[in-house]
Amino acid sequence: YTLWMVKRVIYGPVANENVAALEDLNSREFLIMAILAVAVLALGVYPAPLTEVMHASVENLVQHIAVSKLP
Repeated sequence: YTLWMVKRVIYGPVANENVAALEDLNSREFLIMAILAVAVLALGVYPAPLTEVMHASVENLVQHIAVSKLP
């Protein structure tokens, strides 16, 4: 609500017709956004499933870099 109010008070009415024609999210777009938000939140709180999947390849990369830096 605050962003909506600030936009109306500070910037006034929309001057661009293309921007004025934009609509809010429909239910499909909202569902996709909600799924992505939940996934980001879940991986932020509990990242272990993602780090376990990457562990083997990262370990291989670290060993490769360590060998290439030897004199």
